[in-house]
Amino acid sequence: MKTETTPSGTMILGLGNPILGDDGIGCAVAEFIGNRLGTGSGVTVLSTSVSLIRLVDEISGHHRLVVIDSITTGQAEPGVLMEIEFRKRSSSPISAHHFSIEQLQDIGNALGLSMPGYVKVYGIEIIRPEVYEDSLSPALEDLLPEFAEEIINQELLSNCMIHDSNTTPRGEFAV
Repeated sequence: MKTETTPSGTMILGLGNPILGDDGIGCAVAEFIGNRLGTGSGVTVLSTSVSLIRLVDEISGHHRLVVIDSITTGQAEPGVLMEIEFRKRSSSPISAHHFSIEQLQDIGNALGLSMPGYVKVYGIEIIRPEVYEDSLSPALEDLLPEFAEEIINQELLSNCMIHDSNTTPRGEFAV
């Protein structure tokens, strides 16, 4: 169990089920971001299909948490990236992964873990998968770099979180 007292850094958490085709888009975007940033970025990237309750230790110790997952609202065209407002103490959890992020934070706090103070959730609209398929649809595969760049720009570059203070920024990260 982690026992860090002061959270630091950013975690990008990609959720989904890669054997259900487009349901794995959250995982694919997180992996793309991780490959794009490379090592030494100061950002932790985790792509997983496990229940959120299994991630309490992984999430603890981070100041910021950015979650990416597929959604099926039927209110947007497939392939639309949406920011989902995260409100603590909402009346209904915003997760279909057995536990909401709010509940996850409550559990971590009850265990004395330092949980993220900043949480942002991104959903990518998909058509609900009806068959097993281990790859994204061509349409979402083509949008993958766009989703990753949008999240990098919104969450990392604009907040100067792309690198830690001990590394010298290079290339497009030298702002």
